[in-house]
Amino acid sequence: MKLVSEKTKQENYMAIVRRYSLVSVIAIGVVAAVPFTPILSNDSVAQAQEEEAAPPKRGTRVLSIRQKHMKSFEAINEAFEVENYTEVSNLLRKVEADQELNNIEKYYVYVFRGNIAFSRDDLQGALREFKAITTVREGVPVGNYNANLYTIAQVYFSLENYSEALNYARQWFNTQESPSADGYMLIGQAQYMLKRYDDALPNVQQGINKYVEVGAIPKEGWLNLLSNIYRQKDQFDKMVPVLKQLVQHYPKKTYLITLAGVYNELEQQTKMTALYQAMYDQGLLTSESELVTLASLKLSEDNPYKASEVMKKGFDSGIVKKNLKNYRTFAQALYAAREYEDALVPLAQAAKMSTDGKLYDQLGQSYLALNRWKEAESAFKSALSKGKLGDGIGNTKVSLGSVQFEQKNYEAAKKTFQSATQHDKVSDIAGKWAKYVDNEVMRLAELRKEIVINTDVEPVSG
Repeated sequence: MKLVSEKTKQENYMAIVRRYSLVSVIAIGVVAAVPFTPILSNDSVAQAQEEEAAPPKRGTRVLSIRQKHMKSFEAINEAFEVENYTEVSNLLRKVEADQELNNIEKYYVYVFRGNIAFSRDDLQGALREFKAITTVREGVPVGNYNANLYTIAQVYFSLENYSEALNYARQWFNTQESPSADGYMLIGQAQYMLKRYDDALPNVQQGINKYVEVGAIPKEGWLNLLSNIYRQKDQFDKMVPVLKQLVQHYPKKTYLITLAGVYNELEQQTKMTALYQAMYDQGLLTSESELVTLASLKLSEDNPYKASEVMKKGFDSGIVKKNLKNYRTFAQALYAAREYEDALVPLAQAAKMSTDGKLYDQLGQSYLALNRWKEAESAFKSALSKGKLGDGIGNTKVSLGSVQFEQKNYEAAKKTFQSATQHDKVSDIAGKWAKYVDNEVMRLAELRKEIVINTDVEPVSG
């Protein structure tokens, strides 16, 4: 058997201590609420290593794993690395049979038990083990102990106990001469989840700034968090540069849609429309709501022809459903673009589905513009039959009377105009129309009269 020198044993021991001191932090990642990303505190790991390597403070004594347990912990670590947690648990029970374990040995027992629980999604069990470490502080390296506070904060965050997460994160924070960016972000996230947005903002900003100062790109989840804080504070103008960073560094459609929504909140509709148009040109608008939104934006910017094109392609592709709302938008776009003929089909479909007569009135106006009197009359009558025209009922009656007049149905036209005089907004024009009908009837009657020519001629004298 090859003998191992005491020096070599001590080096092996230090290697084990360094490895074990990282286990609890490496294994834990915060399962943050959407849209935040998991936090893995590599900075706190480095801090623990630096503190462990530094000379102990005066009056402190760092304990060691005793020789009689060294091989057990080596075996425990090997089993842990291959995820043989049953074997790890068995070996830990044997170690724990020693009623005189020192604090560093208890520390590693808690670390391994906590990591096993975490690997099995037993967060409560993991929390119990990691919190047990706070009872064996004496003799545990300062870096290890402080890193464990951070780990506890992360587990509390995963359990959605944000108050305790903030409590332990602050305890860890106060031990650091230069807290890591991750530390600022953990505190900021906890404050955000507690709806303490004013408190969260400077911590999140500081965490991001620490990254930027060293030339690194801020993490996607961090920028998302900052954007959400500004949203909660109704500071939409400050969301814009953050969202632009997300678009630049983490190009996703969702950030473009969010940015467009922010432009809408800021009443910058031109920018919103331009952004939607750019996404449309790139084939990024793939849902019904997105296409209808673009069409509506184009309508509001007096570009009805482009709006009608968007709706038509949406219908043809099957993305846009053929329902009342969408037919109405399509028809309105065509009508505004003076594409009266093309507007007839979607307008008729929408009018049938509608619970009021307003779209039938618009359909009648389209037929009227095309001099299709009979179809216009039918549409106006349907509008009046469905009703719910509000103040527009008088105009509908005047329009109906006019197409009846064009068809030389003077009696019906006069009755319609007389009925329209009952509505204040059109009473004058309706009265004039009624008189005009009477005059036209009289004129035509005169024209129809038989012209009698007197053929009795007196002889000319002289």
